[in-house]
Amino acid sequence: MKVPITILLLLGSVMLFAKPDIRIDAETGLAIPGYNDVRIPNSGRNTQFSLKNEFDLKPSLNTRLNIHYYVSPKHQISLLATPLTLKGEKRLSQTLVYQDKTFSFGDLVEATYRFDSYRLQYRYNLPKSFYGIRAFGASIKLRDAEIALESKTFDNTATKTNTGFVPLLSLNAGHRINDELDIVLEAEGLGSPFGRAEDVFVGAIYDIKDKLSVKAGYRILEGGSDNDEVYTFAAIHYAVLGFRIRL
Repeated sequence: MKVPITILLLLGSVMLFAKPDIRIDAETGLAIPGYNDVRIPNSGRNTQFSLKNEFDLKPSLNTRLNIHYYVSPKHQISLLATPLTLKGEKRLSQTLVYQDKTFSFGDLVEATYRFDSYRLQYRYNLPKSFYGIRAFGASIKLRDAEIALESKTFDNTATKTNTGFVPLLSLNAGHRINDELDIVLEAEGLGSPFGRAEDVFVGAIYDIKDKLSVKAGYRILEGGSDNDEVYTFAAIHYAVLGFRIRL
């Protein structure tokens, strides 16, 4: 999706040229599919099935870029971009109905699960840690998602795309072991009767220099929606490596 990327680049450029306190947080690592249950539309004869089990979704290399702008020591604005695409291909062990189209038992079908996320976040940094809590705030998340099935046996394709905004609450906590090593917990999430979204990172950050740190840890992205239009819930596990740099 080109529009959110353009907005992120534009706002990022403005912040860089403003010459305030800018910090860049970049990650890469393996995105490993957890459960991924789908029924679209969530009515009629359409089948509820597991993308992971039915199509053997494969792990994929994932990247994440976060730009933090510290307006002051207490106030922080951040921009995030993290695209994700998972694919799998397998002969069906059952007949599936997706988007009112039938994919028959034995068909060779490729599944694509795409979930691109862009966020604008505000955090208030506490002057002093409170029981490990260092900051709290809120985000506006723009999701650009797609689930597609394509038969390799017959000319049959079904795709569902969804783009929308989701509000999230955020929290940063941790414990500094020594001058170089910091244990951190970063979490964003919110739930409602119609769905939920969570993004949680647990790991360690090691300061190499005053302005450069490396990070490693585990991240989980989980959530979904349950309404008349869609039923889709998924969990993605990440093995994370990255760095942080202060400009």
